[in-house]
Amino acid sequence: MSTSTGVFYAFARNINTDWSGRYLIAFANRDVADTWHRTVIDSVAQGYPKFASVKRTALQWYTYNPDVGSITDTVNDSKVALALRGQIFFTLLNDREHRILSTIPVLNYRDHINGASFYIRSVSQPDIYWFYNAAEMAVVASRHRRTRFTITIADRARAPGTIIIGSDDVYITTPSGANVGVANSLDDQLSRSANPFPFRFSAFHGDFQIDESLSESLDPGLEPIVRNPGKGETWDLV
Repeated sequence: MSTSTGVFYAFARNINTDWSGRYLIAFANRDVADTWHRTVIDSVAQGYPKFASVKRTALQWYTYNPDVGSITDTVNDSKVALALRGQIFFTLLNDREHRILSTIPVLNYRDHINGASFYIRSVSQPDIYWFYNAAEMAVVASRHRRTRFTITIADRARAPGTIIIGSDDVYITTPSGANVGVANSLDDQLSRSANPFPFRFSAFHGDFQIDESLSESLDPGLEPIVRNPGKGETWDLV
C-alpha cells in the first residue's frame, strides 16, 4: 500500500461540457480518496442511483454528470459519504475561457487494484523488499531479491479491478499460487499457508515488521517478515 500520509488531489470533470463544472478535489490522504470512491459506487450498487454518473477513470481523475447528481453533493448525503465530509473538499475551478487551470502535484502511486500483483517495499528503507523464500516457505526481507505478490479482496462479491481500501480483508499469494499466512507456531512469521489467510489491507500500515531475531536458520540477509499489529512499519505496494 503506497504510503497514505499527505494531502491527495484529483480532478473532477463535467462530462456534458468542456468549459465549466470542473473541480479540484482535496482529500486528507490517499486512503480517504479510495474510501470515498468506494462509498459512491456501493451506494449505486445498493439501489441509490443519484451518483451513478460518477466514474473513476484514473487515479487522480473523475467524471460526473451534474444533470444526474453533482459530485460535490456526495459528502453532504447521508446515504453516501457524509461521514467523510471533514476529510474532503471541492474547489470549483475557473471556466475554460478564464485560461487558468490549477495544477495538482504529480503523485507516484500505483492503483491498488483487486487481483493485481505488487512488489512490497519498506517505506523507511526503500531498498528492502518482501521476498518469498521457497526453500523455507517463508516471506523474508531482502535487499537483493524480491517477489511480486498478488493481492486479492477476500470478498468474492468484489469484482477484479475493484479499488482495494484499508477496511478490506485481502489474500496474499505468490506467483506460484502459494497462500501467504501467519504461522503462530513460528512467532507470527509470514509463511506458506495451506488455505487462503485473510489480512486487513490496512495491515501494510504498521502491522508487519522485519524480525532479525528469527533469521538464524535462513540465509544471511534474509530476515523474516512477521506480523506485529500496531508495532510494525509501513510498506509500499509498487
